[in-house]
Amino acid sequence: MYRVKTFYEGLKQVEKEKSTVAGIASVANVIDSDNEMITPGAFTKTLTERGVGSAQPRIKHLWQHSIKEPIAVPLVLEEKEITLKNGDKVHGLYFESLFGKDTNSQDKLQMHDDGLVTEFSIGFEVIKWEKAFDDNEREFVKLTELKLWEYSSVTWGANSLTEIVEIKSHHKSRDEIIQELNDRQTALIKSLRKAQYSDVDKEYFEIELKQIQEVFNSLIQQPVTVTTEILDKSSDEDVVKLIRQITNSLKNT
Repeated sequence: MYRVKTFYEGLKQVEKEKSTVAGIASVANVIDSDNEMITPGAFTKTLTERGVGSAQPRIKHLWQHSIKEPIAVPLVLEEKEITLKNGDKVHGLYFESLFGKDTNSQDKLQMHDDGLVTEFSIGFEVIKWEKAFDDNEREFVKLTELKLWEYSSVTWGANSLTEIVEIKSHHKSRDEIIQELNDRQTALIKSLRKAQYSDVDKEYFEIELKQIQEVFNSLIQQPVTVTTEILDKSSDEDVVKLIRQITNSLKNT
């Protein structure tokens, strides 16, 4: 059965002049929201048989897990120890991808460069697994061998934003989540003003802004209205005031 798992802090480096992005598609030794843990070495066989440099390289870099939108070619795909931004070391599936020269792929590269897309997700099948118990004797599942089909650049817009917030709420305070939402909204607004994005991608930005609006509305009693129509008619100073107004109202609830 084909499944997906998302790693929420995967972006490592963007080299726009080379059209390359490096990051972490998956991490090991972490019990996730599915009560599962990928073990080190779970990708060894699939990378040997289907990965970069194999006799039949089949693993793709997609956009939002859509088989209709391959956006980059894997240059490097390997399991290794990786240092995160906070200094923590993890065992993960590291990748380097070369983005296509077509407009769609270059738009997606720009989204990574702008910091709009920083999360990655894998599409896989479980080949081998086993039951295990943590230090508190709670049962979970170890995924010991996976067949990797693809890894994808993903955003909150590709998932349920509410679900992502719920997952992050186990590790971050309400104020930290609100700040992340606000930072995300600010980045989307700035990118909407850029001319290099296609109309299709600008529509995608609008959808995500509306999703963020819905989450904001669920956190406060009074509705907050943020639409691209308002943004189009507002100056940069007006937009900044609007964001501050939203943030202050959330902090005061």
